[in-house]
Amino acid sequence: MRLSYENDLSKLLSGARQKLFTSVLLESGLQEGDGEIFIEVPADSLSHALFTLSQGVIRLEDLGLWTQNRVESTFYDDLRRLIVETVPTEDLAEDYIVPNVPAAENYPVDFFIKTNGNPLYLFGVLSKDKAMLSTIIIQHLRASGAKFDAMIVYQDIDSIPKQHTKRLMSAANDTVASIDDHDAIKEKIKHRRAA
Repeated sequence: MRLSYENDLSKLLSGARQKLFTSVLLESGLQEGDGEIFIEVPADSLSHALFTLSQGVIRLEDLGLWTQNRVESTFYDDLRRLIVETVPTEDLAEDYIVPNVPAAENYPVDFFIKTNGNPLYLFGVLSKDKAMLSTIIIQHLRASGAKFDAMIVYQDIDSIPKQHTKRLMSAANDTVASIDDHDAIKEKIKHRRAA
């Protein structure tokens, strides 16, 4: 089967879909080469391999149905899991409203992380719209006198236009270019918590 018959491979094989795609291939024992899905088996195992290939192809075909909302949900689930693995639950709040800030309910922080010094406000950035919103929130909170450190975790920094990443990098204290860089995310959080 060739994936490109019905799917745009540049969209299918990126971000969260790429992770799931790779996972399905590994679990099914399938291989991919130049958009072609196959399985190599001896002739006496052909019927079992055909069944395995069919199951894998059905699972892969479902990837094309993933909507942007589903991909976004996966990104935030992954980010939440990484943070929870690093920060005790009593030192963590999601969708945090900063106290003593005018119209604070309009400027929520994705994740509040308690530290020994200034709190750490962590933002997950999946799209250019979220990059702009995070910049606005950080700048509003600073203009309101809030004392904090800001950290940005991108799904993929290369998918965000440069002018948006430049503004956000100027506003934030720390940036991680990809949600896939688990070690960097955990290390930066631990560093800020210890400071």
